[in-house]
Amino acid sequence: MVADVLLLLPLAKTYSYLIPKELEGQVSEGIQVRCSVRGRPVDGLVLNVRPPLPDDPVLIPLTGINPRTPWPKDLLELLSWTARYYVAPLGVVAKTAMPTVFAKRAPKKDRFVRFVKDPQRTPKSDRTVTVIKAIKAAGAIEISEARALVEGGGDIVRRLLASGVLEIEERDALGPGPVKFPKLASPLILNEHQSKALDHILAAIGKGYSGFLLHGVTGSGKTEVYLRAIEATLKMGQGAIILVPEIALTIELRQRFQERFGDHVAILHSAMPESRRAAAWDKVLAGQTKVVVGARSAVFAPVSNLGLIVVDEEHETTYKQSDGLRYNARDLALVRGTIAKCPVVLGSATPSLESFQNAHDKKLMYLGLPNRVQARPLPEVTFVDLRYSESVSGERLFSLVLRDALRQTIDRGESAILFLNRRGFGRFIVCKTCGTAIQCPNCSITLTHHMRPEKLTCHYCDYSSPVLQECPTCQAKELSIIGFGTERVEEEIANLIPGARCARLDSDTATGGGLDKILTGFRNGDTNILIGTQIVAKGHDFPKVTLVGVLFAEQSLAFPDFRASERTFQLLTQVAGRAGRGQSPGQVIIQTFKPEQYALRFASAHDFLGFAVVENKLRKERGYPPHAFLAAIEVSSPDAVEAKQEAMRIKSYLAQFGTTEGPDGRNIMVLGPSMAAIQRLRGRTRLHILLKGPKRSTINSVLWKLYRLVGNGHGQVRISIDVDPQTLL
Repeated sequence: MVADVLLLLPLAKTYSYLIPKELEGQVSEGIQVRCSVRGRPVDGLVLNVRPPLPDDPVLIPLTGINPRTPWPKDLLELLSWTARYYVAPLGVVAKTAMPTVFAKRAPKKDRFVRFVKDPQRTPKSDRTVTVIKAIKAAGAIEISEARALVEGGGDIVRRLLASGVLEIEERDALGPGPVKFPKLASPLILNEHQSKALDHILAAIGKGYSGFLLHGVTGSGKTEVYLRAIEATLKMGQGAIILVPEIALTIELRQRFQERFGDHVAILHSAMPESRRAAAWDKVLAGQTKVVVGARSAVFAPVSNLGLIVVDEEHETTYKQSDGLRYNARDLALVRGTIAKCPVVLGSATPSLESFQNAHDKKLMYLGLPNRVQARPLPEVTFVDLRYSESVSGERLFSLVLRDALRQTIDRGESAILFLNRRGFGRFIVCKTCGTAIQCPNCSITLTHHMRPEKLTCHYCDYSSPVLQECPTCQAKELSIIGFGTERVEEEIANLIPGARCARLDSDTATGGGLDKILTGFRNGDTNILIGTQIVAKGHDFPKVTLVGVLFAEQSLAFPDFRASERTFQLLTQVAGRAGRGQSPGQVIIQTFKPEQYALRFASAHDFLGFAVVENKLRKERGYPPHAFLAAIEVSSPDAVEAKQEAMRIKSYLAQFGTTEGPDGRNIMVLGPSMAAIQRLRGRTRLHILLKGPKRSTINSVLWKLYRLVGNGHGQVRISIDVDPQTLL
């Protein structure tokens, strides 16, 4: 017998290997095997087992098999579909799907620190108290996470182990590690709209593919609908995948799902240690875990007998991979549901226009949750027009209205969120003499000024340097910091409200164990003002928050992207939805220079339908999704001239394929090549070519013709294809 094998290499086709007699009966579709490629061992997946054909060449035998359970058939089909649609080698898709150490033997144990007893004397150090409190509350946490709880955490953990307060415990490496959660006292009572939505989903489970758009306002109880649907899926002996857009939400939902389903839940996301991710994958593959909660890559989880897929916050752009294999996990969830013949639920308070259009076209069933649970009101929204309002300082960072509301909130013992879509201390440094803005030497982006530690950083290539004392262009020493970020807001709050306990949540503070620590501390009341970027807007449930302040609402409108208004509406609606989710009503204060802008107006009124009508009309007039399909081709090189020449060569190829007003109703328009919005990134000059057309299939056909000609580039030139791009920066 012969096995057609997908090698885990950047190759587009399968290769045939002879199944040796000693492995006959053990090799089947989906089994992982070991092969020899030019004398070196390579892992592969068996896609087909067949008798030898007369025209088969002389085949070399497989060298071994991995005793793991075969991959589910629907997952293998999904890999093939993904490769075809996103114009990528099948081997690259398979490598993206699995943990990087999956082919190797995953460690059997992870090391945790477990709380044993209180110390004999009260620790003098607040950091020691923090470590003890965190581990005592959880029962046990992974030792690396314990060390990351506070600065100097490694020394503290070591001393606590030596004194017997903690002890080392080894446990099976099966996902997130042991955490103790309280059991729910009783199931929540669903309201009328939740019950109707759930009934539609339950009626579809076990009966083939159905697609649903669950559109619920913030705080409407979408998660409880998910939980009930998953519960029904498990009772039928089937499995479920729940996708969330942020690792932070994976951590948060872990509690709710493990409360309900216990050991049936596995967590999968890219920030996990690879050994634990591989162990969790193994457990799912073996059928020991039926529910997977994870970020983007969890769409490839090897759940067998898949009965339900949920995509929470389906509108989020983080579902789209921005490099490598540029897939959209939301779209792949719908495809996998079709292949696996199971329902798929897309949930959001602010659906993407693409999903909303699909519901309008009856490709998805629309399920509405128009009210918050327990009839709680949506937060009251107030605009502060920064053109005319009084401010605390000349920079208009805080209006008097927002400052007073913050003070009143803290005085009442409640909590607040301040949202600014920018991290760092100052936006950038400018020379007062010649006007030069200090830029990254590798990217056409200004360097961001940070205070802790004080440095200049590029948030695209991670270049950093000390703060300059003179202008690199004219050598003048008159340098000025322009703008501000979350660090600056944190400093201002300390001056305005001395009793406030602030935490800052952005990409700089969310590394290591910082994310979980910050969210837990805010939820528990250790801090009462959370200052954050987009991370704070995404699905978190903070019952004590009664005030949300948006410092500069129109900031995201400045992006050179046709989705800028949609992103702004979604961000403002989502961050506003963090207020008033508990017993006390919520208030939102939006500071802006453009209160009349339509995305801001509709967000303040919680009016998704009004926004969708206006934005959809504009998209249709301009020929953008959801009324057309896009693909972007990026050409880059360290040599700007070479990059431009290659981009023009590609455009000439596209013209040969009949892309503009071509035959058979193609009508594919080619825009560009033009410089990318960020012209230079990581030392490479970048140009974009945009394809726009009414049919996905014709764009896909053209892209495959181009890929067969130019591949991923040559020499120093790189060429990448992005199907359905979410951003054009």
